[in-house]
Amino acid sequence: MASLCCRCSRSCTLLTRYATRVNQRLLVVPRRQLASSSQQQKQLPDMTKTTTQIQGRDDASLSRYPNFRSPGGILRGLDYAGTLTFALTGAVTAAQSGLDVFGSTMAAVITAVGGGTIRDAIFLNRRPFWTEESEYIWMGACMGLITFFVWPDVLEWQKEHKAEKKMKQLEQSDGSDDQKEAYDEMDAALDTLDAIGLSSFAIIGAQNGVRAGMPMIVSAICGMATSTFGGLTRDVLCGRPIRIVHSNAEIYAEPALAGATTYLVAERMGARPGLRIGLAMAMCIGSRFVAIKNDVKLRTWDTAQDNLGVAVRKRPTE
Repeated sequence: MASLCCRCSRSCTLLTRYATRVNQRLLVVPRRQLASSSQQQKQLPDMTKTTTQIQGRDDASLSRYPNFRSPGGILRGLDYAGTLTFALTGAVTAAQSGLDVFGSTMAAVITAVGGGTIRDAIFLNRRPFWTEESEYIWMGACMGLITFFVWPDVLEWQKEHKAEKKMKQLEQSDGSDDQKEAYDEMDAALDTLDAIGLSSFAIIGAQNGVRAGMPMIVSAICGMATSTFGGLTRDVLCGRPIRIVHSNAEIYAEPALAGATTYLVAERMGARPGLRIGLAMAMCIGSRFVAIKNDVKLRTWDTAQDNLGVAVRKRPTE
C-alpha cells in the first residue's frame, strides 16, 4: 500500500513538471512571434523604399516647391510656368469669345487645373490635386484677372511699337498690318510657352499614373489628359470647336501623348530622371513646333470641310 502511494505521488510530480514545461512553451512562442512581427514592421518602410527605388518612382517625383537642385524641383517650376501659361491662354480665349471678367477668370482656372482634375477624378479615383495644393487655384485666378485687364494694353503697345519702328524707316502704314504682326508675334510667344506647359503637364500626368500602379497605356493617357483636357473644357465653356479633336487646328493632343509615352518608355528602360524628363520634353515640344510650322492636321472626311465653324484662332485681317 505504501509503495502504491509512493508511485502515485511520483506520477503526480511528473505530470506537474510536464504541465509546467508545456505552459512555458506556450508562453514563449507568442513572445517570439510578437518579436518577429515587430521586426517585420520595423523593416516594412525599408522594403517599401527599396521597391520604390527599384521602380524609379521616387527620384523623379515632384518636389513640393520649385528648386534647381533636383529634376523634380525643376519640373515643379515648369509645372508652375505651364499653369500660368494655360491660365493666360484660357483667359484670352474666353475674352475673345465674349465672356465677362468672371467668365474669363473661371475659364483661366479651368484651363489651368481642369486636366489634372479630370485625371484624378476619372482615371486615378482620388481627390483633385488642388485640394491639397491650393496655390494652383490662386495662380489660375490671379493670372486670369490680370490677363483680362492687361492683355488688350499689351496688344496695343505691341501695335504702336511696330508703327513707330516703321515710321523710323519712313514707311507708310495704316496700322492694320501692325496689328496683324502684333498678333502673330504674341501668338508665337504664347505657342512657345504653351508647348513648355504642354510637355511638363504630360510628364506629370504620366508620373501620377505610374505612382498609382496603372498600366503603361493608362499612364500615357493620364499624361495626355492632364495636358489637354483643361483646354477641352475651356473650349466647351466658350462655345468653340474643341481644338484637340477638330481639323481647323494643328495637332495638339498627339504631341502630349508622344511626350508622355517617351517618358514612360525611358522609365521602363531605367533611364535617369533628368534624362527621361529631357527626352519627353524634347519629343513633346519638338513635335508641337513641327505641327505649327507645317500646319500638320489629321485627316477628316471631305464632306466635313463644308461644315467647319469659326477658326480656333481669331486673328485680325486686312
